[in-house]
Parts: sequence; structure tokens; C-alpha cells
Amino acid sequence: MAELFPPLDAAAQAALNRLPEALARVRPLTGAHRRSLPEDIAALSRALTAERAELRRPYWSRPAFVSAYLHYFLPWNLVRLTRLFRGLPLPPPEGGHGPALLLDAGSGPLTVPLALWLARPEWRAAPVQVLALDSASQPLELGRALFAAWGEETGEPVWPVRLERGPLESLASRALPLLRQGWRPWLVTAANVLNEVRPARRGHGSARDDEDDPDAAGPLDELEAGPEDALGERLDRLLAAWAPLLAPGPADMPSAEGAANRVPAPPALLFVEPGTRLGGTTLMRLRELALEGGLHAVAPCTADTPCPLSRGAWCHFTFSPQGAPRWLAELTAAAGLTKRSLSLSPLLLTAAPEGEEGESHSPQPSAREARVLSSPFAVPGVDGLARYGCAPCGLALLEDAGAVASGSLVRLGREAPRRDARSGARIFAPGGKRAPAGLKKKS
Repeated sequence: MAELFPPLDAAAQAALNRLPEALARVRPLTGAHRRSLPEDIAALSRALTAERAELRRPYWSRPAFVSAYLHYFLPWNLVRLTRLFRGLPLPPPEGGHGPALLLDAGSGPLTVPLALWLARPEWRAAPVQVLALDSASQPLELGRALFAAWGEETGEPVWPVRLERGPLESLASRALPLLRQGWRPWLVTAANVLNEVRPARRGHGSARDDEDDPDAAGPLDELEAGPEDALGERLDRLLAAWAPLLAPGPADMPSAEGAANRVPAPPALLFVEPGTRLGGTTLMRLRELALEGGLHAVAPCTADTPCPLSRGAWCHFTFSPQGAPRWLAELTAAAGLTKRSLSLSPLLLTAAPEGEEGESHSPQPSAREARVLSSPFAVPGVDGLARYGCAPCGLALLEDAGAVASGSLVRLGREAPRRDARSGARIFAPGGKRAPAGLKKKS
């Protein structure tokens, strides 16, 4: 059973335990600010969720919110992303033509590069250059300083970072000078930023959606109506703006030495959004547009087929906060907040099917495997707790799957003769177990 969110290893936990020392070097707190930190964290949490419409200014313009973000929201984002990056079949930075370029759009305080560095210690000494793009300069500067300080605290090498200020759509143009110097796009990333290209909705501000909302309303609640055509247009423009990064570069592009570059393999494209209905459905729409444009889904999808979750469910995964450092758990409790689970929605794309441009980096799922999603829930007439699963055959309802980790890739057992009356999902028992004969409609 392949896990999408394996636990943090001892080395990652040890590095997270050194993060407060790195933060103290970059954003030292006075005694008064340290005492007010839990209250500031709670206030920022309210501003990003229940009181979001009242957030008139970016939180980076308020010193108390900057400290709250760096000491609480950033570490929790590092925990969830590090778990994800340990399980995703990401291509290694070595082995391509020229040094590797990590292009992170909407980087903020370099959350994605920091998490990738934390998750994959075997890549820390690789020839990787980070290009971090954001509309605000302050979080970028803080992130770069934190990256350097964290490397010094742990004694580990860190990747050089180039900062660029601009909108998401400018990523390709800002990368052009590095491409002309011989750097090759390796990984293009964007986390918690697609709401910046989504049409504004009543009751929501412009702040990023960094908070969890793990299955608060159930696995198949109706989605709020929204201007999907306008959203599709904006996402389509974003993909079009990044298209130069996803195609092999021109063979006559001069390198730093004046020689022609060899044509590199296109990079992987990774999006991560919060595991909310908004985050999950936005990624589902992006996936639809990406496949129409010739890109291919690598993970967590099991095939390049139309998404089977179009009936009202949203693509997301929920997992435990296992491995989070004690200091972060204590700070969370002091702020009056809880973290019983973590949630996110990822999408890994590539410009070429695995096997065309290079070898696959992970075993590909078969037609009899499903990616487990949703929280467990009771279904009359089905043994144990059920979960939904995403399979090449479409949406699957998995019997007796309460103990199976969200995001796991599991083998399907025998199929029941009837389908789930509510979702239309095909019903499967775990591998080798007899499937139920029928299913009553869920109440």
C-alpha cells in the first residue's frame, strides 16, 4: 500500500526542532512580543477565516501578524508539505541537461522551497537554483534569510535563491535570464495561490487561504455556485503564461559560454491548495484545462481520464499531524487552536507522459488500484466505515476502509453488482474480500 503522506523521519523532525533558533535570528521577538504571540496567532487565524472580509490590508503589513505567520502558519505549512513531498513521485534534480531550476510562484516566505529542502535531504547538495516569485518583497526577503539561517543552524547546505517581484503570470519571463545562462526548468510550483487568480466572491477577502477545513461539511456536500467560466479563463491564462517553461527550449538559445543548449526534458508542474471545497474544486478545474492542453496527470490521479469527482465531491486528503514538533503543538494550544488533522489538495502534472521523455520515477497504478480520499463515513448495508477512492474506472466506494490512510494507493477487490445510490460510485471490497450484494441509499 503506497502512502502519499508518509510520516516525517527523524532527520526532518530534528530540523524542525531547530527552526525556532533560525526564526530567532531572522525575526527576533522582544519579551512583550513573545508574550503576545499566542494572541496574535489567534487574531490572524480569525482574520484568515471567520473575519476574512474584514482583512482590508495584507497581513504582511502588520508586524504582529508577520511574527504570527512565521512562528505558526509557516511551520504548520512546512509539516503538511514535507509529508506530501516525501510521498509524491517528484523527479530528481540530477540527471538532466544543466543545473536544475526550481521556480516557485507566489512563494511568500519560500514555504515550498523550505519544505522541499526539508523533505528531500538527498537533494540538498544538488546543483539547484531557486527562483522565488511573489507580489510582495517582504515575505521573500524573510524567507531567503530564514533559509540561510536554518541551513547554518542544521549544518546543511541550502540552495541559492533569486527573488523576483511580480504577478504569477510573469514567472516565465522572470526566469528567462537564468534559462539563457544554462539553467533548465526542473520543477514549477505554486502553493496556496490559485485563489489569487479566482474571481472574488462575496464575503471573502483577498488573503490567501492558509487554513484547514477538513471535511467540515461531509464528503458529498453541494458546492457553492460560482463563476466557473471566469475561473476557467483565468486558470487557462495562467497555464498559457507558463507554457514556455513546459516546452523544450529552443536548441539555439545561447548559454553562458555561448554554446547551444541541449534540449532539456520539460519540468514537472506542482500545485498545492488547501483541502477545502474552494481549493479542491479549483485544482479539479485546473486539471481539466491542463489535460485539454496536452499535459498529463502524474499524482494523485490514477489516470488521465476525466475526473470522477465532478458530481459534487472535491479532491482533497486529510491526514494526522504526526511528527509535528512539540514546541509547535504547545504554541498551538497556547493560541487556543487545535490541529487534530491536516488537509490539502495536490496536483502533479508533466508535459510528457512518463516513459516518453524519461523513465518513470514511481510505479504507475493499474486499472485495479484506487487512490483513497475523503474521511471515513458510515454507509448502511456496507461493512465497516467506507471511503471514496479515485480509480481509472471512476469514483469508487471502498468498503471497510476506515483504517486505510487518506492518499494511499490500494488494490480493488471484487465489485458489487449495484452502485452507491447517492454518488453513483462503483462499490468495491478490499482486495480479495467479497463485496456486498447491494447498497441502500444513505440517509
